[in-house]
Order: sequence, then C-alpha cells, then structure tokens
Amino acid sequence: MSRPVAAIFRSALFNASERFIQDQAASLTRWQPVMVGLERKGALLPGLEEGLILPANRAERRLFRLRGRGGGIEQRLREIGPKLVHAHFATDGLLVLPLARALGLPLVTSLRGYDVTRTDASLLRSGNPAWIRYVLLKERLQRRGALFLAVSDALREKAIAGGFPAERTRTHYNGVDLERFHPGAETREPGLILHVARLVEKKGTATLIDALARTPDARLVIVGEGPLRADLERRAGPNVRFLGALPSDEVAAMMRRASVLAAPSITARDGDAEGLPNVVVEAAASGLPVVATRHSGIPEAVEDQISGLLVGEGDVGALAAALAAALAAGPRMGEAARALAERKFDRRVQTARLEAIYDEFLSKADKNVK
Repeated sequence: MSRPVAAIFRSALFNASERFIQDQAASLTRWQPVMVGLERKGALLPGLEEGLILPANRAERRLFRLRGRGGGIEQRLREIGPKLVHAHFATDGLLVLPLARALGLPLVTSLRGYDVTRTDASLLRSGNPAWIRYVLLKERLQRRGALFLAVSDALREKAIAGGFPAERTRTHYNGVDLERFHPGAETREPGLILHVARLVEKKGTATLIDALARTPDARLVIVGEGPLRADLERRAGPNVRFLGALPSDEVAAMMRRASVLAAPSITARDGDAEGLPNVVVEAAASGLPVVATRHSGIPEAVEDQISGLLVGEGDVGALAAALAAALAAGPRMGEAARALAERKFDRRVQTARLEAIYDEFLSKADKNVK
C-alpha cells in the first residue's frame, strides 16, 4: 500500500448505530484505513473490505480479548506495517493497547460518550466483561494512550475531569457528508417531527412522546430500535409512528421531508450521556431545524434561537412549546442550520484535520528513525 496505513479498531464491526465510524474511515484520502475487529456485525462500506482483519476462529477471538494481542490479527498487522492504531470508544482503546505497544505504534482513541460519562458503579453492575475491565484498568489507557479525541468540547471537559490527560485530549468533530445530507427541493410536511435514535434512556424519547401530546396538529415519526421500544409504544398516542431502524439514505430522505428534528437527550440514571449525537449534525446539514436539550455537546451544533431551539433536560412543557415554535418558524432556522453545518461540520474539512493529526505521529516516527 502506497499510503500510510491506519489500523482502525472496533471490537464489533459494526453495531447498527455506528455508521459514523465507517464514514470517517471511508473519507480518508491520504491515509489507507485497514479495519480490524473481533466480530463482524454487518456490511462494510465500499473500500473498507480491503484488508479487513478478523480472528480466524472463536478461540483466537477469546485469546485476543484476554491478552489484547497475538494470533492472526497481530501477524497480519506486522505484515501490513501500519503507522498507528485508531480505536473507537475508550473500552476498545484499552482492549487494543497491548497490541499497539507490541507493534511499537501510537494509539489514538476516540471518546464518544458512555465511555466517559457512565459511572464506574454502573459499568461494574453491567456484567459486561469489557466494561468491568475498563473500570479496573482505565488508568493504564490514560497513561499510555498517545492521543484521545473527544467528539465535543463538552465531552473533552468531562474526560479531563475523569482522568484523561488535558495535554493529550483534543476535540475532533465527526463531520457530516454535506452531499448526502442536504436540503431537498420538495416541500416539507407541515407538523412532521422526526426523532432518530437508539431507544435508550439518554435519548429522551419518553419526554418527547409526552411533549407531543401537548403539541396540537403535530405528528411524530421515530426511527430506531432499542430495549425501550415496547414501553415507548405503550406510552405513545395515535400521532406517533415507530419505523424501526432504517438505512442511512432513507433517514437522509426523511430529513428532507420533516419540519423539525427532535433530540431531547438527557443524562440517564447511570450517568450515560451523549458526546454529540451525529443525527443533530446530519439534520443541520439537511436544513432541518433542531429542537433539543442543553445536554453535553448539543449546544455546539445548535445555535439557540437561530438554527434551532434548546430547552432544559426533561422539561416536557418547555419541549412542547419549543416544538410548536419551531414548526411555526418557517425556513429561516433551516437555512441557518445548513450554514452552521457547512461552517463547522463539513466532513471533508474534519477528515483533513484528522489526517493532519495522523501526520503528526508519522512525522515523529520519521524523526526517531533519523
């Protein structure tokens, strides 16, 4: 491979809600991504299948989870010769740290939300071996990881408060494809509110359903799956439709039809919180006003009273009033939202910034060789 190689590590390639990781990797131009994981969960984007590295069998997968290195994964990477490892979520950063150190490579870890915000107690109670191990050993990652990339300024502040080194923790926005997510020529459907989320507590879907009951002539379409779906369906009235998970292109098309995107995120009882929901940035790129909460990184992507409206977490009355106001606002907010996305979240710009970060490590490696 003529381009320097970045080994992109995610233990599960990929959970349905993690298209953004694939998008980021596929957008690299000067670096060659090689996807590395422990299990295949779905299709990869074109161009990411090349060089895909997975364990040869279940025993090799178990061994890697125990040791963080070895087997065919380490052998293949030694043959390819990547210049760095980029892990997504701190739990996976800790998992792959031994491999990065064995290969003599810098480890870049993206911090995305729960890996920073959930309490140690809740992670220990989860029963998830990777999460329990993370609680016990995360200081090792914080000491030895080369760089940490938080997806919002708000998450960076929380990460530093939780022990991540300030001098090695930066903010890096995911970015959005401004060609795939764009305003449409068709007329938006009056009263149509869109909510795209994994149906878990932190997404605030229950608050949204309660607010809709106070919003006359509005309809709510919910896209996404999750453990709370059955409870939320029982809570919902006749003006709420659940569509389940949809492909990204169908979500983009719905954003061109809707009048408002609702993202009323909250901090869950176990501390789980957002970093910066990608759907908020995608809506902005689609020229879709966002009604959301002042939660984590959301205010970094929604200019209150300009490109959308922000309310307090869990405030049903304020959320209902904001939804009604946004539905009545006309095109002004949508135009401002698109301008914000172009100014701050253009994926091409964010990819160039990420590759510049990669280049820093390449430059250091060259100096060390000399």
